[in-house]
Amino acid sequence: MSLINNISEPKDMLLKLIREGNRIIFEDDYENISDHFFNFSVTAHSLRDWCIKYQGLQSNKKALHTKWDNEPFLAVAKDIANSVKHFGVDFYTPQIQNSEYGSTDIIQFCEGENISEKFDKILSDDSFREVSSEERPSYIVKFKDGPDITLNDYVFNTVTFWNEYFINESIPIDPSRDIRHLFINRSFWNKFT
Repeated sequence: MSLINNISEPKDMLLKLIREGNRIIFEDDYENISDHFFNFSVTAHSLRDWCIKYQGLQSNKKALHTKWDNEPFLAVAKDIANSVKHFGVDFYTPQIQNSEYGSTDIIQFCEGENISEKFDKILSDDSFREVSSEERPSYIVKFKDGPDITLNDYVFNTVTFWNEYFINESIPIDPSRDIRHLFINRSFWNKFT
């Protein structure tokens, strides 16, 4: 049972994950990005336990964790959350080597735009993304064995995984918020839904 009254169901944690991801996307200061990176990772990793309890799958907990550990973005969440919470990882070998300062390109949404249309164009048109994006501070996550990823890719793919998991497992979600809210300035959220 959560001791925070507005975080009481798995869907509340999924919404928290989207809010934490949104903070990462819109932050300009590396120190704050570090805080949001950690908070996002803890929330993403905690969703495992929320789903296990909600679905009554405690007897399958070990198998589920093994399955989830093979999802690269969930492995990042686990490694970041545990390494920061416990001042290092001593009880297993992390899949990521480290993370370091970097940058990423994002596209801003402005008031008055058709956000849904612009979002669809961002996803489908490489040249539009190249012309419309601006460089922002971020992190690069380095795996011990595998390609590096940007923090924004980590955020997008982690939220996508959990959103699809909720849908596939019939765990209720809040239909007024989705993956697109990661990229929309918080002041526009109510205009977008």
